[in-house]
Amino acid sequence: MTIFYYLFLVAGAFLAGWVTSFAVRRAALRLGLVQVPNARSSHSIPTPQGGGIAIAAVSLAGALIASTTDSGFLAIAALTAVVAAFGLADDILDLPAPLRFPVQGLVLWALLAWVGPLPDISLPLGLTIGGWGLPVLVWFGALWWLNLFNFMDGIDGIAASETVIILLGGLIIAVSVHPPMLATPMALLALITAAGTAGFLVMNWAPARIFMGDAGSNTLAVLILAIALNTVQHGLVGYPSWLILMSPFVADATVALLRRTARGELPWRAHRRHAYQQLARQWSHARVTLLYAGFTGLVALPMAAVAQYRPMASWWLVGLIYALLVVFMVWAGSGSAAERSRE
Repeated sequence: MTIFYYLFLVAGAFLAGWVTSFAVRRAALRLGLVQVPNARSSHSIPTPQGGGIAIAAVSLAGALIASTTDSGFLAIAALTAVVAAFGLADDILDLPAPLRFPVQGLVLWALLAWVGPLPDISLPLGLTIGGWGLPVLVWFGALWWLNLFNFMDGIDGIAASETVIILLGGLIIAVSVHPPMLATPMALLALITAAGTAGFLVMNWAPARIFMGDAGSNTLAVLILAIALNTVQHGLVGYPSWLILMSPFVADATVALLRRTARGELPWRAHRRHAYQQLARQWSHARVTLLYAGFTGLVALPMAAVAQYRPMASWWLVGLIYALLVVFMVWAGSGSAAERSRE
């Protein structure tokens, strides 16, 4: 594959994501895809959603293109279609959690089966996680990632911008470890997904003209997992590096969940008290999104690269970045008892 082929596909994916998002926005009212402000919302006026259809369509096309080289990617295409369709149904019908969780669990087990055996997790002090406990642990982590990604898609541009940085960051590390990786179907899928998401981001940047909805957030969460676990399995990017790249989203959502649960609040009850939501009421959506994106690109990505090349220090770096983020999230009001007032 030549560089021109890659540039053509990336440019096409960006344009497709942008144009399809615009088309979905035009059809949102007819399709019943308008988000009315609720207890979770950080916006105050009804806004078209379902822009995730554009992301899913581009990513599905990417998986199908990848499958021309490796037929195994037909499974990723199928999972993408299932997750996007279920997410779209949730956008329209607001499906109950007892229905969502079993479907999510089955999708993630199917994803783990597609990835295949994963390497053991080697922790400091000689501790190792392997055997049957490893896939169970990864499955629970994947289930939390899928749901927290949805929770974190709450202000203009934040989920889309994080997706682009996480995917490109992981790809940069993988290619630095093994340059031929850039010519693999997985790299192609990562590039097309990032480009399509960037095209959607044009319509989703503050002030957002359309939201991605569950059709987009669920699709992106699963695809990030697929790409991350594939690189882990092939020894290109380790668990610590991916945990560092994902750290702003994981830290914010987890701190909010733990603090709310400790006060006896129901974990699944809608709220607007993640750190990014608290900050957005005092600053602006664009400023908070840039803060998270800047941290991921300028702090988390370099630390993830160091973790990859200095495995002896990798888990200590994970601990360091999460400790710093926990302090920040608590300071910013993640999971606090009350919403911060607007300035």
